[in-house]
Amino acid sequence: MVALVAAPASAATADLSRTCGGVKTHYDAYSSRTLVYTQKTGTSCAGHAWVRVKTNGTWKKWIHNNSKATISNSTGNFEGSQHKSCETCTVKTL
Repeated sequence: MVALVAAPASAATADLSRTCGGVKTHYDAYSSRTLVYTQKTGTSCAGHAWVRVKTNGTWKKWIHNNSKATISNSTGNFEGSQHKSCETCTVKTL
């Protein structure tokens, strides 16, 4: 008997940042097939962390949170994720 095991999909990360009041706030972006999040790691900007996922070829609705926006599932069907540091900020696709 031969067992075949697929390697897990690798996770992707990115650092987003924006400046408010002359102080830079960083946002950590993380994406895997089962977990995605955008997390604010500074306090100078009042904006929320934003994230959404792509499943079945379709981008889902944005979710946001003051400090960390997270989407998870156990089926591993996330095809990609998008992250931003405010509602109207530039989108980072992972």
